[in-house]
Amino acid sequence: MDAITLDSVTKTYRIGVGRARVREMLPPPIDTAVRRAFPRWWVRDTFNALDDVSLSIPSGSSVGIVGHNGAGKTTMLKVIADVTAPASGSVQVTGHVAALIDVVVGLHPDLTGRENVYLLGAMHGLSRRSMRERLDRVVEFAEIEELIDTPLKRCSAGMITRIGFGAITAMDADVLLIDEVLSVGDAVFQRKCAKWLEEYRSTGGTLLFVSHNLGLVRSMTDRAIWLDHGKVVSEGDTSSILLEYGRAMERREAPEEVHAKGQVRKLMRSRGMNRWGMGGARVEEVHVGNVSDGIHALDVTIAFDASEVGEAIFCVGFVDESGREIGAAASPMLRIAREGQITCRIEPLPLRSGIYFPVVAILSEDGVVRDRWQLDRAVVVDRNGDGTVPDGFGPVDIAADWSTGAKGVSGGA
Repeated sequence: MDAITLDSVTKTYRIGVGRARVREMLPPPIDTAVRRAFPRWWVRDTFNALDDVSLSIPSGSSVGIVGHNGAGKTTMLKVIADVTAPASGSVQVTGHVAALIDVVVGLHPDLTGRENVYLLGAMHGLSRRSMRERLDRVVEFAEIEELIDTPLKRCSAGMITRIGFGAITAMDADVLLIDEVLSVGDAVFQRKCAKWLEEYRSTGGTLLFVSHNLGLVRSMTDRAIWLDHGKVVSEGDTSSILLEYGRAMERREAPEEVHAKGQVRKLMRSRGMNRWGMGGARVEEVHVGNVSDGIHALDVTIAFDASEVGEAIFCVGFVDESGREIGAAASPMLRIAREGQITCRIEPLPLRSGIYFPVVAILSEDGVVRDRWQLDRAVVVDRNGDGTVPDGFGPVDIAADWSTGAKGVSGGA
């Protein structure tokens, strides 16, 4: 039995104001008549956040949704949760649905934590009396007993997350929709939420989970759906979909002309690149070699501009799909010209199968980070079953020589 079914669902949003606002003000059935009479005018200045999406999610399954910013992930959850209606198509959901799509959605800053728990319950169809009976469970999970009668406007984002997620745990939902909320809050509470979600899955609940943390998607879900510009690119078991998605990110390259400071900043804002530093030296362009034909070596070429630094250390490191920094290669102190290029060759590549994001940096001789750039272009390592070490031992292969003594150990067959 399917818990969620989407049939040819399209969700259209309008861009800007003016004509778009006039169209939004037309009441039914006038809007339908105008749309039929002037179809080209009606679709002007619009885009489809979801574009003819059809899929089904079986009861008791856990499904992750991945994709770039603006792919339609959050819109899909909002349509399923009936927060917004699709422009066309149909959505069917079986069972009681609980959604935590944003930390502050459904919460009022002037109300206390207790009052917001009642408010969230009412939004999910539960009476005040029912939520009062569950309040102790909420407070115990969120660990906010001293703040439960404090207005939310006096609480941090982490405390608000605790209230929202604690309320969700007490609703006994058949279908649970989660969107990136685990990225807020301290590490201890994040682990507590992840453990609760594991228990929820094991008891037969249906989980639809959105996150840019691919490691969390891998550990929390059995199936995954890859969205791109409102369309379903692929769906299947989580490992294979993440590998496909990672290879797509592997092919993403920055535009060629990014040398001007303004262009670099614009590129960072538009593509979400993580970059910081004290300035004085700047990474202008990075070319990461292709590892799809082999996993033994990787070349990373860095073009730089060093207007205020005469000597520098260059670093090339990696962040895994969970956001953990797993190490870096560092050059010796080098005398550099104002502009130049340097290549780092990592051989052998010590990474196990997975998705990794390169990080390049320039440090001055006093150890100050002048520029640090985490790329959104992925490096996918697929050893095709080579090696016998399970995932629990981490992403790095440590080179070592092994010798057998005279007793107790013999060579393999």
